[in-house]
Amino acid sequence: MKIEATKQQLIEFLESHVLTPVEHHIGADETIKRKVRATRMHLNNLRSAEEVEDFFWNTMASDHGIDSYIRIRAIGGITFEDVRQEFKSPYGRTKANYFNK
Repeated sequence: MKIEATKQQLIEFLESHVLTPVEHHIGADETIKRKVRATRMHLNNLRSAEEVEDFFWNTMASDHGIDSYIRIRAIGGITFEDVRQEFKSPYGRTKANYFNK
């Protein structure tokens, strides 16, 4: 039986695995911290778990996401790309499920 994650569970996962660690990283400058706060606000304004998933997968390919990846990677921080496998599996979701919905 497949267990679905709620919006809040997905946000909590991203918060604990990416956003908070990056925001508190010793190398995080104000630009990175601002990007984290903007991402957090955007996630909290989404209406459903599906919208959180869409944002997660689409952000990695966006100009904003690529810029964030480069900046965060430069300080040795954790990025969305680093938690892809964990994000798609902790609640029974897989990339195949995601693209076949």
